Amino acid sequence: MSSSFAKFFLPLVVLLLLFVGCCTYYYHDRERQLAELHLQEALRNVNENVYDLLRIRGENSYSEDMALYLQRYIAHYDRRGLRLTLVSAVTGNVLYESSASASDAWISNENHAARPEVMQAKEDGVGYAVRRLSTATGEEYFYVATYDDAYDFVVRSSMPYELVYAHNTTKHFVVLFVSAVLVVLLIVIMYRVARAMGSKELATQKLLMHLRIAQEGLAFFDSRKRLIFANSLFNEYGDFISAKHLADTGDILLQPEFRKIKRFIDNDGYLNNSKRETTLFDKVEVSGRVFSLRCVLFKDDSFEISINDISRAEEQERMEKQLTQNVAHEFKTPVCSIQGYLETILENYPANLSAEQMTHFLQRCYSQSNRLNALVQDMQNLNSMSDPVQRINREPVDVTQIVGSIQQEIDNKITEQGMSVQNKLPAQLSLMGDAGKIYSIFRNLFDNAVAYAGRGSVITISCFRSDAEYYYFSFRDNGPGVSPEHLSRIFERFYRVDKGRSRKLGGTGLGLAIVKNAVALHGGTISAREAQGGGLEFVFKLHR
Repeated sequence: MSSSFAKFFLPLVVLLLLFVGCCTYYYHDRERQLAELHLQEALRNVNENVYDLLRIRGENSYSEDMALYLQRYIAHYDRRGLRLTLVSAVTGNVLYESSASASDAWISNENHAARPEVMQAKEDGVGYAVRRLSTATGEEYFYVATYDDAYDFVVRSSMPYELVYAHNTTKHFVVLFVSAVLVVLLIVIMYRVARAMGSKELATQKLLMHLRIAQEGLAFFDSRKRLIFANSLFNEYGDFISAKHLADTGDILLQPEFRKIKRFIDNDGYLNNSKRETTLFDKVEVSGRVFSLRCVLFKDDSFEISINDISRAEEQERMEKQLTQNVAHEFKTPVCSIQGYLETILENYPANLSAEQMTHFLQRCYSQSNRLNALVQDMQNLNSMSDPVQRINREPVDVTQIVGSIQQEIDNKITEQGMSVQNKLPAQLSLMGDAGKIYSIFRNLFDNAVAYAGRGSVITISCFRSDAEYYYFSFRDNGPGVSPEHLSRIFERFYRVDKGRSRKLGGTGLGLAIVKNAVALHGGTISAREAQGGGLEFVFKLHR
């Protein structure tokens, strides 16, 4: 049983049981009183009947004949357990007792002058009493005594006190049964009600918890603009947008940035004489961050305001637009070149175009098509590595061997540039990774160094540290390096430090972006910095 459910159900059950108990006690006590009154009346009638019978016989004093007559009267009386006693009004001695024979010795010795019902009867004419222990039978009896001053004795009748309830036993059973059924039904109903209320409370708690941990600022206000609820993110964003710490969250509607929303609320959803709206969207930019604002009006004139930080989304959108522009620009150059050469060939072949000129134009077209193909290939590689669900097939890879094969592939370029390579990697350096992507890391770093380090520069590759999880690498050159304002952006797609020289050298502007993604796929990170003694150094780590 949940705490919220028990909180509602258990108190209701306790209250129900108390109510039923009180009602049952009241009914039981009321029935007891009624039964006592009925028994009193019945025994009083017995006493009056005795006086009437004696009055008919003309006797006003006790005699043996009277005893026999009374004995026959009791014998024919149909009330179970009825006892009849005659008590001397003068001495208090028992003159007659229907429950004993005339020869019993105790009758003449018994004195009832001090019995409360006898004393009350002699004073008021009628007396009542209940005694737990009857000296005659040991049972609990109900006594009614009657006195008529025309006679010299008091007539007292009695019956077992249990008869007060005996005639209502069936009725009591029915009442108790019906009460039990009603209690069970009420408990079932309260169980369902309490469970529903508990579920509603739990749902409310879940909703409040969801609102508190929501990734957007949320606040609810009543129709009088009084704050009902606001999560912590709403307060944080509100303080940032207003550039002050608001003493009351409700004061946010007084800030200039929320002027449009306030006007929307004050005009009940009407803006610029247009039809009524229930939702208003707005956007504000503060200190380089962009927030979207939304106000929702409800039918009871209460409203909700939400604040979302969309700075990252806006930046992502800007980068996507920039990427699209860069892609279009990068494709445009080789496509236009190819188109221009082909137009020249078509317009001048064969009359005005020599074989040497034809070969030259076709070679230029082929060169531009290779550049275009390289651009497409790099973009495919980069997109595949940028996929968030991208997984790599890990297998043992010898990094030293891969770097050695790359050196052989670009040996002619290095020789032409008068450059040299210092490979300080150990004879064998093995890690679990994707051989193709490891190759792309070092090949793009080599190509970048060959393109920009300058003639006579030295490229140095080393693994300067390792631990239980990572190998740490350094790839540096002693060329002119990169100014600090470019270091944080050189891993962006199509970013070039020297755009004119980059295109002249045939670079796609995607090499270092590919390096960054390939390193990330191997659980590492990479950064660029100025090398000691000058030049550019890339420091990165790869998972073992």
